[in-house]
Amino acid sequence: MADNFHEVKITESAQEASFFDANKIPYIVWLNDRNQSSSFPSGAYCVEQLSDIDTQYLERVYRRFMGIPWDIVETQRLRIREIAVEDVVQLYELYQDESVVRYMDGLLPDPDQEMEYTKEYIQNVYGFYGFGMWVLEEKESGKVIGRAGLEYREGFDGLEMGYMLGVKYQHKGYAYEACSAILSYGVSELEQKEYCSFVNKENAASIRLCQRLGFVPNGTVQLSEMNFDGLVTEREYVQYVYSAC
Repeated sequence: MADNFHEVKITESAQEASFFDANKIPYIVWLNDRNQSSSFPSGAYCVEQLSDIDTQYLERVYRRFMGIPWDIVETQRLRIREIAVEDVVQLYELYQDESVVRYMDGLLPDPDQEMEYTKEYIQNVYGFYGFGMWVLEEKESGKVIGRAGLEYREGFDGLEMGYMLGVKYQHKGYAYEACSAILSYGVSELEQKEYCSFVNKENAASIRLCQRLGFVPNGTVQLSEMNFDGLVTEREYVQYVYSAC
């Protein structure tokens, strides 16, 4: 049982798993010698040892099936969690200031398109990797004040860290508070030791944050980026790297 007595089924039967999957019933597959040749639904949560199932695992399986964002980590002032489609409205408010998108891409021009993109992101990125860009929720106000998280970038070692804060929440230590907690989470929960970040050489605030977090410069790189019209451009960034080894 997970927190609040939510039920999650545990099965070793492919037939039961298919039934649970078709009826959107939260379930976990126990892989063992008796079902080695069985075919289970794509994306099923599987364990080889029942001892690997703890309260957090059960809660997260339940939340994923029910479309409830995962809580990732809390800090003194912030709750870092997965994004929900309902958060998109608040994100548009944060991205309104031109300074926020000076060094990063903004949201899609059409809010409906951004919401659809968010749904796909939740399903394809969170659902596949178990991590991604998360929202930063201020505990005191309950407002979304920015985003931060970890993503996989093809061709580079480790996970890429990125962040964004609304203008009124900048220069208050929120970025360091969030990113340092995310690094700790990545090391302890994701068992990832290597990280990177790509920063515009004129972005002094992000450079200072990288240095404070313990990232070190590792030369410049050219990254391909696609805009809303499908046009690909090349931009130069300073690569910063961090190792927890």
